[in-house]
Amino acid sequence: MKKTILILFLFVAAGAVAFTLYSNKSELESAAEEAMKSSEFVPVTLERVESKTMELSFESNGIFEAHQELTIMAETGGAVVKIHKRKGDYVRVGDLILQIDDRLIQAELTIAELNLDQSKKDLQRFTNLMDTDAITKKQYEDTERGFKIAEAQLKSIQKRAEDTQIKAPISGYINQDFYEQGTLVSPGMPLAELINSNPLKLNLQVSEREVATVKLGQKIPVKVNALPNVIQEGTVSFISNKADGAFKYEVILEIKNPSPEIKPGMFGTATFVSPDQAERLLINRKSIVGGLKNPGVFTVENGVAVYRSVQIQPINSSLVEVLEGLAAGDEIIASGLINVKAGVQVKAQ
Repeated sequence: MKKTILILFLFVAAGAVAFTLYSNKSELESAAEEAMKSSEFVPVTLERVESKTMELSFESNGIFEAHQELTIMAETGGAVVKIHKRKGDYVRVGDLILQIDDRLIQAELTIAELNLDQSKKDLQRFTNLMDTDAITKKQYEDTERGFKIAEAQLKSIQKRAEDTQIKAPISGYINQDFYEQGTLVSPGMPLAELINSNPLKLNLQVSEREVATVKLGQKIPVKVNALPNVIQEGTVSFISNKADGAFKYEVILEIKNPSPEIKPGMFGTATFVSPDQAERLLINRKSIVGGLKNPGVFTVENGVAVYRSVQIQPINSSLVEVLEGLAAGDEIIASGLINVKAGVQVKAQ
């Protein structure tokens, strides 16, 4: 009897739980339907595209680069026997950085010098004998050839001896070194990285409109992003004749005798000042969807959001210029974009 009552109790409890869950589901569905009815449109604010007269001045960001940067490679093999310069040292062209063991090469060099000296004497003697017809022409030619071979062998060994002395090909700082006393090097092995930062270069990428206002030799003020109190003067030393895949043109500024605080790899901002003015269509950067690579905006037609692709050019941190896709007086959605998609009903607030 007790067992039967327990089973009935369990059935009743399970039914109560099922009924409660069903009631909650119905309430949630009803609430969702009411929310859908009350959200027939997305509230947004609109911005009017304005045409303003602005100077053709612009800013461009870039990265500072060393004037010269190279890696010294070993041209011969052997053990490092003496180190003259280390990482962080300044070197001038021709300064000795390290010495590779050259004892065997020096011995070969001595033999080659003796051979050349003997060949030179033999050639002089055979030249005198040739004048008296005491030797044949072939004997003279063989002696002359032996002298030239000895001369070439000496030059070859002298070059190998020079290769054991690792010298600086440019002036600058040793940024990295890859050697220690006794290190066994082989041909093609990197030994040191040299950087010459005077003059310093600032590499920029500018648009077609901007590049039209840039001139070779133009003096440009340059700010260092990491050093707000440091301002340098750069000179335009290069303007590319062809745009890259992003339709940008390379412009290089050269900064002579830069502040020692500026390091290659830092970011800089160049300000190109122009007295000329032009009409520009301007909108807020926040009104752009899709980012600067694939920019677009939403307009409103009959209460519906319509996507429109545009071409833009950044003016500053808050404004962009519209190059194509909009006209002065057009209205675009400025806020509420997170819930806006093409075809969605919207209402301006």
